[in-house]
Amino acid sequence: MTRFIARGWATHGMGFHLGGTLFANTFGTPELREIFDEEGYIDRFLAFEAALARAEAAEGLVPEAAAEEMTERASVDYVDTDAVAANLAEQGLLSMSIIDAWKENLDVASEYVHWGATSQDAMDTAVMMQVRDGFDVLMEDVAAIQDLLVDLVTDHADTPMMGRTHHVHAIPTTFGLKAATWLDELDRGVERLERARERVVGQFAGAVGTFASIGEDGPAVRDRLEAELDVEIPVVWHASRDRFAELLTAFSTLASTLARIAMQVLVLNREEIGELSEGVPKGAVGSSTMPHKRNPKKAETVVGLARLLRGNAHVMSEVMETFDERSASTWYVEFAVVPESFLYVGRSVANFRALLESLEVDAAAMRENLTVHGSLVASEPIMMALAEELGRQTAHRVVYDHAMAAATSKSSFLELLRDDERVLGALGETRLERLADPTDYTGVAEELALDVLSERSASR
Repeated sequence: MTRFIARGWATHGMGFHLGGTLFANTFGTPELREIFDEEGYIDRFLAFEAALARAEAAEGLVPEAAAEEMTERASVDYVDTDAVAANLAEQGLLSMSIIDAWKENLDVASEYVHWGATSQDAMDTAVMMQVRDGFDVLMEDVAAIQDLLVDLVTDHADTPMMGRTHHVHAIPTTFGLKAATWLDELDRGVERLERARERVVGQFAGAVGTFASIGEDGPAVRDRLEAELDVEIPVVWHASRDRFAELLTAFSTLASTLARIAMQVLVLNREEIGELSEGVPKGAVGSSTMPHKRNPKKAETVVGLARLLRGNAHVMSEVMETFDERSASTWYVEFAVVPESFLYVGRSVANFRALLESLEVDAAAMRENLTVHGSLVASEPIMMALAEELGRQTAHRVVYDHAMAAATSKSSFLELLRDDERVLGALGETRLERLADPTDYTGVAEELALDVLSERSASR
């Protein structure tokens, strides 16, 4: 990034996340930085101004020659960024700082730039054009994540593993069903993104949204501008900032979904569990002092980025409370949180995609962990079978007593049950042993996992 404004980020201390050597790819991706850096912003700002001139030329408001010249020179290559920096220091108004620097490289068009527009028209539309282009990059990774989760569900629909509730062992499930809950939640997050994407719009209406400076030609120019930019321009917008709030809320919700899954990977990646592991690239260094470390960095950063995004979503909800037709007390905050959030979510999905692409599933470890407590986790199927003979409450009390005795001593749960005539008499040795096998108690988990895939296929 060049030095002058970084879209207000340098002046607000945000440039730290967007450029440089150390942190640029920690908090963003090269593709999104190119869209959201200051040059990307200026290019789209000028694209708006040139499109406006073409629309107004078609309505006879500015000369055709002026529109042609602006179109030809609507590029940051025709803007001296040092001049913009000087203008900004003197004027304090971003839009005019860019326009005045651009005008130095225009001839006949110099007196027709920004005709009938206000700063917010150009600035909001430029941001939304960045958002539109950023979505194309973002959704490519999101779609890849969906496909990778589909593969996990398909491959492991019947892979038994321990289900855990309240942080402790519950009863068996399958890894495919767990992954299906991830996929189902992600699909809803994608739907929210798509709704936010549909509300990517431009703006043109003048100082307070009345077209006062160009009068009755305003709506016609707006319609032509909409076609020129291929961005919808609603009748009113101006002080309403809910579109950006919805966008950042969708980002934070998606990132929180990815973080929930990443947290599962972090827990199950622990050596004492070993059911999942994040692939570590060859040559990666986990610690400056512990050579053995293989840190799950992708999962960790996904969790951290979600926290940043939730913070920005909250800030954007505060920014909705603007004054009158426009107020810089809230509006300028967007120039930090909107681009920053796009970079955060872009890095989050990129890291999560890489995490899934390298994810190793240890089905053997999952089976082994089912037997950590012997047959204790089979207490429910044994209780339900015993209930057929003794009644539900009596069966629960009998099995509970033996389960607690086994859990608080070195006694075998299965042996305690065998020694109980009520249990052995009701179930018999063979049935009791079969019921005590945790891998045989996953219910219809496989069917449910595959149903998720069938339902999403039918809806597409």
